[in-house]
Amino acid sequence: MKLPAPAKVNIGLRLLARRPDAYHELESFVHTLAWGDEVELERAGEVSLQVVTAPDAPYPQLLEAVPRDGANLAWRAAVAALGAAGMSGVAVRLIKRIPPGAGLGGGSSDAAAVLQGILALGRADLSDSAVNALAAGLGADVPFFLQGGCALVEGIGERVRRVPGLGGTPCVLLLHPFAVSTPRAYQAANYTLTRAPEYGQYLSSHGNLRAILDRETIDNDLLEAVAGAHPEIAASRAALIRAGAFHASMTGSGSAVYGLFDSVEDAHRAALEASAEGRAVVETELRQDARPQDRGSMHRQRWESEHQP
Repeated sequence: MKLPAPAKVNIGLRLLARRPDAYHELESFVHTLAWGDEVELERAGEVSLQVVTAPDAPYPQLLEAVPRDGANLAWRAAVAALGAAGMSGVAVRLIKRIPPGAGLGGGSSDAAAVLQGILALGRADLSDSAVNALAAGLGADVPFFLQGGCALVEGIGERVRRVPGLGGTPCVLLLHPFAVSTPRAYQAANYTLTRAPEYGQYLSSHGNLRAILDRETIDNDLLEAVAGAHPEIAASRAALIRAGAFHASMTGSGSAVYGLFDSVEDAHRAALEASAEGRAVVETELRQDARPQDRGSMHRQRWESEHQP
């Protein structure tokens, strides 16, 4: 079985409160991209994992830090799913493009793809709530990647509400040759006040995500702290805004920055300018479609024909 594992961007990330377990309650609009990793699965007698760097991967040296053993979230997803699927083992092959420590959710997306792929291979008859419970046990972003598209994510990432998104919107990613530690980013942000959620109210008032972006200040509460340690992030964001992005920000805890554009031509022009300045660039788009339930090779072929990176 071959399947996509798309990257994501956070459109706004608002910290609400620090929990006793040191996690933060948050709210964020999260959107998948038409670019990311690929996952291949094959029945086997035991669990194995191969990590392959895609020829077009930006900053391939960063992918050397991706674990090749049980520390990899995809391996843990395989172990969690095998029992439910009635399988003794699986060979997992990850074709990696998404760099770790970029805020693009590569590890979580790989894990969600492995989880759903194994359940499909084994024709496991699990309820949605049971699959979500398996995903939540793996990591905060994994439940979102089970469905993909666009969602309002709350709690520590386990509460996922699908919302109308900006599918088809051109997106330019600017990547940096360094990783950002998520725990350190949250510690540096140092939010101590408890705030009420707002994004759900914005949806009720304005009706859609583009209207919210046009009328409200939607930003990433981690940006200032992370950019203070890595000025390149702020410079990349400023470059996208100068190039005409109607929204630009850091995704997750960084280090990647993205810009959303009204046309493919504007996005391509911005990408060329950023590339000429020596930045690593990915031209892609936001995807609204949910992660498919049928995760076989037919879908893989469609993904390849429509969304070559």
